[in-house]
Amino acid sequence: MVSKSSFIRARGPEQRELRRQEILAAARRLIDSGGLDAVGLNAIAREAGIAKSNCYRYFESREQILLTLLVEDEADWVDQLELELAPLAGTNDVDGVADVVARSLAAAPRLCLLTSVVAGVLEQNVSEDTARAFKLEVRALALRIANALFAAIPRLPTDRIMAIQRYVHALIAGMWPMAHPSPAMQRVLCSPDLEHFRTDFESDLRGSLTALFQGSLSA
Repeated sequence: MVSKSSFIRARGPEQRELRRQEILAAARRLIDSGGLDAVGLNAIAREAGIAKSNCYRYFESREQILLTLLVEDEADWVDQLELELAPLAGTNDVDGVADVVARSLAAAPRLCLLTSVVAGVLEQNVSEDTARAFKLEVRALALRIANALFAAIPRLPTDRIMAIQRYVHALIAGMWPMAHPSPAMQRVLCSPDLEHFRTDFESDLRGSLTALFQGSLSA
């Protein structure tokens, strides 16, 4: 794909930011069309219409690009979560909150995909500075999530809300790949005697979140 920029080499802050956004947009398109396996630096550069060497002017690695996308997608999701949880403020409606969280996450497949590989893949090839910057951005989002959850379920122990979020991340990391098996595995799971292995991400996550919230209230 040819770059949309009218310039060959970015000069000045505005052009550099535009080039950076083009790289991120190219990575998004590749993920959405072909999954993570389609997202290498060569492919990103080709999709963005620039030389691979230019990618290194903005990102140290493929993993940093994907971490940046994860943070942006999570920020968009948190915006949506806050809006959808607002009507539940003060209700302690565990089922309602679990439904909102599960439904909104299911509607953000790229976020779930990136979350499922963040610890095992994406965090493995970045510098200490990049890793710290990423964690600080995630921490800021986690505080917003904590506030939204506590507003809806004020009975939640305040000292458990951050731990609950870690558990939610673990649920996504496990359930997302289970609910999106390979084509060969999908065919295998069509067998009636193996149907109990089939999973529905939104439904299973909703049930797990309900149990998690209820358990936290009774702890």
